[in-house]
Amino acid sequence: MAVSMSDVARHAGVSQRTVSNVVNNYVHVSPATRARVQASLDALGYRPNTAARRLRTGRTGTVTLAVPTFRARRWSGRTSRASTLPAPARSGSA
Repeated sequence: MAVSMSDVARHAGVSQRTVSNVVNNYVHVSPATRARVQASLDALGYRPNTAARRLRTGRTGTVTLAVPTFRARRWSGRTSRASTLPAPARSGSA
């Protein structure tokens, strides 16, 4: 079973919010607490749940292209090129 933030919080002796602050790199966590939480994250093997994060933020990081058919000459070159383009850089913080 996957390790949850509550498991890490219990192991580190802090709140779930503190674990969340460390995972999300918020600066208002003391260095001693950050080190204790990070040690618990490493010891328990915590991995953020990307599906849960995508649901929470409403961002999937994917773009959908709807075309009548890929065989049409009009779209054939564009779709293959679009699949190789790098994602645009995001500015600011989310």
